[in-house]
Amino acid sequence: MEWANFVVRDFSFVEFAPGSRVVDVGCGAGEQLADLRRAGLDAVGVERSQSLVDEINARGLPAVRGIAERLPLESQSVDGVVCKVVLPYTDERKAIAEWARVLRPGGRVLATYHGAGYYLRYVAKGPGLPLRVYGARSLVNTWWYALTDRRLPGFVGDTIYQSARRLAEYYDEFGLALERAVPSPRYAGKPVFIYHELRRVNRARRRIAHADGVVAVAPGVERAARAADVPVPTPAPRGE
Repeated sequence: MEWANFVVRDFSFVEFAPGSRVVDVGCGAGEQLADLRRAGLDAVGVERSQSLVDEINARGLPAVRGIAERLPLESQSVDGVVCKVVLPYTDERKAIAEWARVLRPGGRVLATYHGAGYYLRYVAKGPGLPLRVYGARSLVNTWWYALTDRRLPGFVGDTIYQSARRLAEYYDEFGLALERAVPSPRYAGKPVFIYHELRRVNRARRRIAHADGVVAVAPGVERAARAADVPVPTPAPRGE
């Protein structure tokens, strides 16, 4: 199925200060990672497929194996995060919590997601029954996830779309400010792709421990920490 008419061409994923340390989450075959490096950025890719990581490394590009829900990076170690249509295949809350963890204060996120219109178009257009079923189960799985915070079991629950409401909740929870939401074409009145620019803001109330140390995050961090399977230490008394 052709999606070119729904893509926002002037949304740039390389708009970071020269020399910025940037992580490309779910870098795939490394096309965007190569663009980031050509733009003069100190970029590294994270990809769950070891075979893709090996291929990227063989081309002279830096990439490591990892998952979006637990990035193999130290806390507050990057200036920017790029994430292109990866969240639909992850636990979105955990993945966004990781953006906040690895970003330095003031760091930026350039992200795009699938909206409901992406899967509605599959339901309506296919082509073929398998793609119509894929679209339908992705919609149902998302509705279930929104109600229960859990995906449906097995392959039925492998994909969800993102909504502006849920994203806004995560941003507030993890200390990310939405600086720009770029309008994009819709299908059946729903967004097909969602384009967001975010910034890490300093409004933490607690601290979250991770494998590489301790980093401040936003209100709601206790629930986020439990979701990310990391311990939540007791905050230090005032003045310490």
